[in-house]
Amino acid sequence: MPIFFIESKNIVNDIAYITDKDDLNHVVKVLRKREGEALNLCDGVYDYKAKILEISKDKIKAAIEEKILNQREPQKDVFLFQSIIKNQKMDIIIQKATELGVKVLIPVISKRVVIDISEKEEKKIQRWQKIAKESQKQCLRPYSPQIQRPIEIGKVKDFLDELDLLIIPYEKKIERVHLDVEPNINRVGILIGPEGGFEEEEIEIFKDLQKVRIVSLGKRILRSETAAISVISIVMHLLGEM
Repeated sequence: MPIFFIESKNIVNDIAYITDKDDLNHVVKVLRKREGEALNLCDGVYDYKAKILEISKDKIKAAIEEKILNQREPQKDVFLFQSIIKNQKMDIIIQKATELGVKVLIPVISKRVVIDISEKEEKKIQRWQKIAKESQKQCLRPYSPQIQRPIEIGKVKDFLDELDLLIIPYEKKIERVHLDVEPNINRVGILIGPEGGFEEEEIEIFKDLQKVRIVSLGKRILRSETAAISVISIVMHLLGEM
């Protein structure tokens, strides 16, 4: 059953009020819920099992029957710096990054990015946020990733102060440097290239920086979306989050 997110201020004396228009539509028109039926709710800290008391045009009133501490949000933070790729493939990355527990997603403009979103940036971000929210509900996660505005690849360096480690998979990395994450690492960045990968001069920006680890993902060349999902999964496992 999907989970619906409400602000804690919308819970009063064990009564929850759902007021988000999209959620109202989903409960009533998609799930076809009726008074007396069950709902799963979350305020980011607790999960609630609730029963619908009343459905009106602008809200759903539900009685909370059980309250459980939510423990599905990762304790360690993963930042995904994803070079922008073609529409549907970018959608898949956002969906899977949400499911896997990415905390922050920053679209990156690198030299081989072929999609120009500058004239419709706001609409793109809103679309990506919607995809993340839908995926968040599906995987019962309390929060969706923060999706920030696109940055040029050189600006990724500005985030190093916030990170313990930045991992960059690079298809021309000859020596095999395996992914590894020490137990004391809490905030990991992952920088993924676009279709066609990174230019060598882009890798030069990062290769001598502390906290940066340029790695090989093996002998086969992976698509951008495959690389993103693979590295997020490996990092989450190494961090003890899977």
